[in-house]
Amino acid sequence: MRSMTGYGKGMSQNENFEVTVEIKSVNNRFLDLNIRLPKELNHEEVGMRDFIKSKILRGKINVFVNIRENPQSESDLFVNWEAIKKNFNHLNAIRQTLGIKEAVRLEHLLSFPEVFNPNLEEIAQEQLHPLIMQALEAALDEFLRMSEREGKNILDDVRGRLQRIGLLTNEIEELAPVNVQDEFDRLYQNTLNLIGEKKIDKTRLEQEIAIISDRVDITEEIVRMKSHLDLFNKTLNTNGEVGKRLNFILQEMNREANTMNSKTTMLEISHRVIKIKEEVEKLREQIQNIE
Repeated sequence: MRSMTGYGKGMSQNENFEVTVEIKSVNNRFLDLNIRLPKELNHEEVGMRDFIKSKILRGKINVFVNIRENPQSESDLFVNWEAIKKNFNHLNAIRQTLGIKEAVRLEHLLSFPEVFNPNLEEIAQEQLHPLIMQALEAALDEFLRMSEREGKNILDDVRGRLQRIGLLTNEIEELAPVNVQDEFDRLYQNTLNLIGEKKIDKTRLEQEIAIISDRVDITEEIVRMKSHLDLFNKTLNTNGEVGKRLNFILQEMNREANTMNSKTTMLEISHRVIKIKEEVEKLREQIQNIE
């Protein structure tokens, strides 16, 4: 089990370039992937997307790619000779047209920023592509390790809350027969107080009240709650995308708790049902972070 929140950073370099990839993620219903690359390297996005999708199933993922010259590089790879020649010719043409006697000097050429911009499109396939993928893989490895650690912490918390819900359900199960009997006794006594013992058929009265009292029986809800708990635990032990399935099971657990609360007339049961609903809500918050 992995959390959808995480962070990872990877770096790769050669004699000319240093590539850094950062991955940040928050929870999301689906996989929402955003990759920020230098515009000259937009063609790398498809391969990066496919690689990330093979590792991550859900979450809002932001990937940042930064490329810079290796500080130890002594190569002239970053000198854009074509841009230098082009700007030199333009400056000469301006000088001749306007009759300027001053010659074109080095500082004039250095004022154009593009003279030191590498043509990334030309060198990407040869040098940058492997560096980007290596840095991406390193960033993903760190991201997944963090997601798994967070997932383990969530799993420990979830198991503890499931255990508490199970204990509360067992306590409710013990109280459930008393709830039905108390409801029968209450209705029987209220009827006698209103009508009087001499004016009614006690056998018929007991039959009718027994039918009405049965409406507060929560045995079915308890059985279904235990079934949901069992399914939840089994789902936790499966691989793959489990967050959506767990969220659906929690909805069913909350529905059973609401039904129990609406049917019971015992405060002891109502108080336990409220605690179950609190645990279910906390579980729902945790499950939102599970991939």
